[in-house]
Amino acid sequence: MVIANIGNLETATATDIDSLPADAMEGATADDMTAMPPDAMGGMSADMMTAMPADAMGGMDADMMTAMPPDAMGGMDADMMTAMPPDAMGGMDADMMTAMPPDAMGGMDADMMAAMPPTAMEGMGPDMMAAMPPDAMGGMDADMMTAMPADAMGGMGPDMMAAMPPDAMGGMDADMMAAIPPDAMGGMDADMMAAMPPTAMEGMGPDMMAAMPPDAMGGMDADMMAAMPPDAMGGMDADMMAAMPPDCMEGMGPDMMAAMPPDAMGGMDADMMAAMPPTAMEGMGPDMMAAMPADAMGGMDADMMAAMPPDCMEGMGPDMMAAMPPEAMEGMSPDMMAAMPPEAM
Repeated sequence: MVIANIGNLETATATDIDSLPADAMEGATADDMTAMPPDAMGGMSADMMTAMPADAMGGMDADMMTAMPPDAMGGMDADMMTAMPPDAMGGMDADMMTAMPPDAMGGMDADMMAAMPPTAMEGMGPDMMAAMPPDAMGGMDADMMTAMPADAMGGMGPDMMAAMPPDAMGGMDADMMAAIPPDAMGGMDADMMAAMPPTAMEGMGPDMMAAMPPDAMGGMDADMMAAMPPDAMGGMDADMMAAMPPDCMEGMGPDMMAAMPPDAMGGMDADMMAAMPPTAMEGMGPDMMAAMPADAMGGMDADMMAAMPPDCMEGMGPDMMAAMPPEAMEGMSPDMMAAMPPEAM
């Protein structure tokens, strides 16, 4: 034992520790920490913590962590965090998290993350999130995600997103989604998308959509589609469209359709078309029609046809006309017919 001026660590009190100069901790070891009663940590300060060798934190446990004043965490660094046993994080709370320097999170790992009480995440900030190794996110769960302030997601990156268990996304909400940097969505996959509450999609933007891998759209459903702001569809492309389950198109509206780049319609098929509400077709334009694969028209019906603006028929071609069910033509009007290129006939 080399903690100065303490004769018997096993009986040390918070008052004893508080009376020490900060540099008394310079000789502390993991065994010293283990020997101390948990409540003795109530005398710790940030300066004492800073003076302590990193490996001394190997003697910490959850009870000792709980007893520590939150501001003592201001002396924590990444090496100290790395040296701590994962279960010691079970004593962490939101005030302690808030007091910690962001770069201390560089010592976090997935086991430490998993051991933290969800409420501790209330103290997380974007700088702390950005400093964390991506694989530490493997310990995240939905309750922890729910407890996090929305702006903490501003520190998320694609590797962190990819490392997160899919069910952790169950704690996501619209404000958190809106705070995520667009490139972080590059780590999203279909299972993560499927685990997300539909209302979280209210925070989606076109740049976020454009950054997502196409196969992530395989986790989309109709409720998620309906919750998405129309302009988010501006980030859609044909590969993303092709990856979506057909029934998610039930959530499509005319404003969403109008916001989509025309070439995104190149991923449409007949089943997706058949699942769409007729009113969604009100957002269709001629360039979108021209970009659509001919066989997608096999999902068209009379109500959908009737809802389309006449000028969108300028994009119709003979193969598309041939693929359409005959009864869909019941929705055709004179203005639509007049707008069609002669060769479509």
